[in-house]
Amino acid sequence: MAFGDNLKKLRQEKGLRQKDLAKIIGVSSGAIGMYENNKRAPDFETLKKIAKYFQVSTDYLLDIIDDPDAVKLAGYIVPKELCDINPNYLTIAKEMQDKEIPIEDIKKILDVLKKHT
Repeated sequence: MAFGDNLKKLRQEKGLRQKDLAKIIGVSSGAIGMYENNKRAPDFETLKKIAKYFQVSTDYLLDIIDDPDAVKLAGYIVPKELCDINPNYLTIAKEMQDKEIPIEDIKKILDVLKKHT
């Protein structure tokens, strides 16, 4: 999917019209239409507003990653719940995630590691 497709999907999931989203992020409804049709791209500040409003990463909006609930951190794609962990623990977190250990358990394990290092 391209940026416009991701934006349209997120907007529709929230039940917003283009003009509603335009008002929320401070652009014209025509701009939203152009974004969704991939005829124009938002500037960086607008992109950040869109990501913040929908609580997704700019990487998801820009189609760098496929999961709206993940972020790309130090080359790893991890759930956004783990984006505040120490980068030194990313490899461990990724390995646990690959073994399908629940996010809550990964956070607990990493908290214990932090306390003992």
